[in-house]
Amino acid sequence: MVIGAVGCGSGAPAETGQDAGTVEITHALGTTTVPADVQRIVALGPTGFDVALALDAPVVGASSSGSESGLSPWTSEAEGVSDVEVLPVQGEATEVDLEQVAALNPDLIFAPGYFALENAYPQLSAIAPTIGYQEGPAQDTWQQMTTQLATALGRPDDAQRVVDEVESTLTDTRTEHPELDGAGYTFGFVQPGVVTALRDPDDAMNSVPAAIGMTLSPQILALPQGESFGVDISPEEVSSLDADVLVLFDGGDAAARSALEQNALFAQLPVVQRDAVVTYDYDEFIGLRNPSPLSVPWVLDRIAPRLSEAAQR
Repeated sequence: MVIGAVGCGSGAPAETGQDAGTVEITHALGTTTVPADVQRIVALGPTGFDVALALDAPVVGASSSGSESGLSPWTSEAEGVSDVEVLPVQGEATEVDLEQVAALNPDLIFAPGYFALENAYPQLSAIAPTIGYQEGPAQDTWQQMTTQLATALGRPDDAQRVVDEVESTLTDTRTEHPELDGAGYTFGFVQPGVVTALRDPDDAMNSVPAAIGMTLSPQILALPQGESFGVDISPEEVSSLDADVLVLFDGGDAAARSALEQNALFAQLPVVQRDAVVTYDYDEFIGLRNPSPLSVPWVLDRIAPRLSEAAQR
């Protein structure tokens, strides 16, 4: 697939358009001509807002994170966020009202992580030049998105700066916690009657653990791949959850978590016996599920010490 960015991720570089200063970005849904001197960006999707803020891009509107305040904690701490209108989302695809997008009078819509993009692309493109994903919804890496937007704005060096800073933080964390290097882990989303375990090593959810040296448990990798990012494990199959470190997220469903912990097979797992179980809260889960230049350092600071402690048990 041809993409309009260089650096992290494959593809051809963006091309300068016929009009002086314009840039053409080729993505999965077409080729977008980005005007010179962009002044009003609307960012859609769980990571686009963070990318724009990290690049100090002129973002005037962004879709809500879905949290109560509309902003993830790492986003709310970023400089310039108070000047941005946060658009409410609805539906499973976290869709925004396109009339609200149009009312912001954008000259560029940045939507590589927008789940509803395929259906909404014609309407969004009618509002303003729209940049879509390179690989697919929720598949582009934060490095690809950062490079894509910076290239569109004619500022590729800024992308390299942002990427280098975040990757340096990942490298430093790996150095500070050598016990994580090679540690096998299992991530499980606890739901009523089932635990959905991360199964795909290439899923975005695995990018941060992999960058600090952790690997998916061989027991999980031995299972057939699921239809989504994970594979469902029944109460009778919880032995597959054993690993050097077990990470659980229950989405606030205390009853489902309690039922799992009361399962005798679960209680007998060596990882449980060693007390090497780490629990992620909602923000930590979202930050890892949708890694961005802002969420990665924030999440690392919270989870790396706990993962390290668990790996040494």
